[in-house]
Amino acid sequence: MSIFRAVAVGAALMLGVVGTSEAQTPGSTPRDSARARGHDGMRPGKAGMRRGMKRGEMRHRGPRDGQLMRDLNLTSAQQSQISAIRDKYRTHYRTLHDQNRTQVRSMRDARVKGDTTAAARARSRQHMEQAHQRAQALHQQEQNEIRALLTTEQRAKWDARAQQRKQGLDGRREGMKAKRRDRPRP
Repeated sequence: MSIFRAVAVGAALMLGVVGTSEAQTPGSTPRDSARARGHDGMRPGKAGMRRGMKRGEMRHRGPRDGQLMRDLNLTSAQQSQISAIRDKYRTHYRTLHDQNRTQVRSMRDARVKGDTTAAARARSRQHMEQAHQRAQALHQQEQNEIRALLTTEQRAKWDARAQQRKQGLDGRREGMKAKRRDRPRP
């Protein structure tokens, strides 16, 4: 019995030493080892969804046009110029977002206080439309500046991809309208 106990204690000590040394390895985090085993928080077959995300939510990482930029075969000068343009507009987008956030909070506070009149709803709708138009105009400016840097061949690829995105967006928009239309009313 004492031999069995000695082997068990030795095995427990060995596991403890291995676990401690693994924890002490620089750059090694539980997330890194989980990722190495293929567990990065993603459920199998649910690409784009993470734990805690609602159905239909998307998680965005990196530049939206990453694949397009790779397909365009940009020179390093073009890449740095595009990066500078995106940085410039990122501050504009952030400012616009902050302005909209404060406006939306004030509209929500008014709603909570009981201001649910037709005029208040109309003001809210008008503000949201104006904010959307400002964001669209800013996006169009950014796209035009980037497009101006491209060669003729690159522009053709850019325009083709833009047309594909527009068609996809229009299709999703129509699908959402149909869902809304078919939804049972309470």
